[in-house]
Amino acid sequence: MALIVKYFKNNFHFPLNFFLYIGITAIVRLLIIDHESSYDNLIWSVAIFVLVCSLVLVEKFIGHNE
Repeated sequence: MALIVKYFKNNFHFPLNFFLYIGITAIVRLLIIDHESSYDNLIWSVAIFVLVCSLVLVEKFIGHNE
């Protein structure tokens, strides 16, 4: 519901950082539920790290424009 409200308040535009937050949350939930293979956990952890790094870059370079 909050995303829908934010969508209409931002003139029909979603900020990129919201999608990154959703991706990080989804992968963390996946890690909590499915943690049988160590290799898969490593891959998902690297994916979270990449998303967090891109979130930092978005906040640094694009966040000032919004």
